[in-house]
Parts: sequence; structure tokens; C-alpha cells
Amino acid sequence: MNLQRISGVLPYMPERIQKKLNHAVFLEELQVEEIRLRADAPLSVGILGENCFVTEMGGITNHEKDACRVSKDEVQTAFLAICENSIYAHLEEIRQGFLTLKGGHRVGICGKAVVENGKIKTFREISSLNFRIAQQMFGVADTLTESLVSGLAVQSALIVSPPQTGKTTLLRDTIRQISNRGFKVGVADDRGELGAMYQGRLQNDLGAQTDVIDNAPKGEAISLLLRTMSPAVIATDEIATKSDANAILLAHGTGVSVLATTHGESLDEVRKRKVLRPLFEYGVFSKAILLSRDFSNLDSVAEMQVISL
Repeated sequence: MNLQRISGVLPYMPERIQKKLNHAVFLEELQVEEIRLRADAPLSVGILGENCFVTEMGGITNHEKDACRVSKDEVQTAFLAICENSIYAHLEEIRQGFLTLKGGHRVGICGKAVVENGKIKTFREISSLNFRIAQQMFGVADTLTESLVSGLAVQSALIVSPPQTGKTTLLRDTIRQISNRGFKVGVADDRGELGAMYQGRLQNDLGAQTDVIDNAPKGEAISLLLRTMSPAVIATDEIATKSDANAILLAHGTGVSVLATTHGESLDEVRKRKVLRPLFEYGVFSKAILLSRDFSNLDSVAEMQVISL
């Protein structure tokens, strides 16, 4: 049932907001991907790639003027709830701009930042919260896993797609399946979206032989995994910086297979990107997987094209 998608995040929201969301999801049978609370702004939900608003009567509209508005106090109430009324205990996560909830749900945070030595230390005033609804999909990587695993080896692969097309979902299930086939996998989960660690426990199933470093820079996490956990495969999400690419080159140089993702509209575009060009020049990846999203079906990763490099 679609209410189950959001049942893990509703308790963190003010009662008024809970009631409206419950009503909207139940009546409209919505497949909600995210819920945004913005101070003195409309209550919005992401549904199958489209942003909509929730009305005062608990319906759905595309018109801002008909939307229920969220107060500044309600945003603050929700923020304190996700911090379990202890902001100090969650300072490091807040500094990163997000908190992970039980069940793997993730809350993005925006507001007036407190900056120290050029880096965000915390947020003094919270202006908006984005609740991203977690749902692990099992089996979406069946075909991909078969193409990557060959005997006692795993071929390295780069998953390429535009935002919100399911590449993290696909990578997560690929990790799970490869791990359950007996390969030790080290996961550098700097954004907490693969394992969704909560109080030291992974909220997502990443397989029986997977070790995760959560909330650390990719470069440091990959280096540490290589030194201490002897992985056969290193997996990480969203390669974007030179540091990310260098860490992957380090893993490749030690003979470890690499599974990774990156934003991109096409393989040609990704190949030409200055940061990623060395990965192709050194032949890090054996395969590229191109994805596009079928927004009519939230429970699938669609249009998967596997290209040998």
C-alpha cells in the first residue's frame, strides 16, 4: 500500500501536516518519492518525477494558490523531531546537510548556515526540510549482475544517467547480489544513500559480505577500505570530483573491481568530462550502463543499456 512509503517519516512531522499527507496519499493512491516542508511556503510532494502541492483539504494540486502552507514553527518542530530533540548529538550529520532516519529515509536540510574556517559548522535557522522516501528494490539488478560476474571475477562498471533515474537503486541491488555471491564488497557511502546507516546499523540490505564506511569523503573511505578490509570490489555513488576519480584509480591500480555511478545524459558526454577522462584512459571500467526512468512505474529501473568498453 502506498501509505507504507511514507509511514516511516510521518511521525517526524507536525500533526496537522501528518493528517493532510495521510489523507492525500490514501485518497489519491500516490507513489510519493519526497516530501518538502518549507517555512511559510506550500507543502509539496514529489510524485513520479513531478512536484505537486497538498491542499488544505488533503488533496493534490498543481496550483500554488490552492496549497496548504507550512509555518516556520512547523519546520522547526519537524527538525527537532528528526534530531530526536538533541541537535548537539547530530551536529556532524547536520553539517553535511542531511540526516538519516530509521528505515533509511533521508532528510535534506537548508537554512542559515554557521560557517567556521570556510566550512559549514551547523545551521542556525532551518528554512526547509526535504524528506526523501526510502524504498529498497530487490531484483532490479538481476540482469546486470549476470553480465558482470564471470567465474571468480567481477567486471568493473559505471552506471550513467540523469538525476532521479534509479542509478543508486540499481547500484544498491548490484552490491547486494554480488556480495551474496561470495565477493567481499567495500562501500564508500559518503552520502549515506546506499546503506543508509542509522545508529551503526545498515537500514538497507547490501549483502552478507559488505563493509560500509558512511559519511566520509570518498577518497579517504576507499583508501581505508583497501588498507583494512581486503575487498574484491569497491562500490561508490556519484563520482563528481578529481578526488573521487583519484580514489577509484587507486582501487583499480590494486586490482580491485569498481562499481560506481555518475550523472550524465550520454556516455559521450561523460567520457569528455575532464574529471572522469582519466578513468576511461586507464581502462578502469569494462562496462557502462545507461539508464532512463519510466516515470509511470516507481518500482522499476527502466531502459537499461549495457555497453562494453
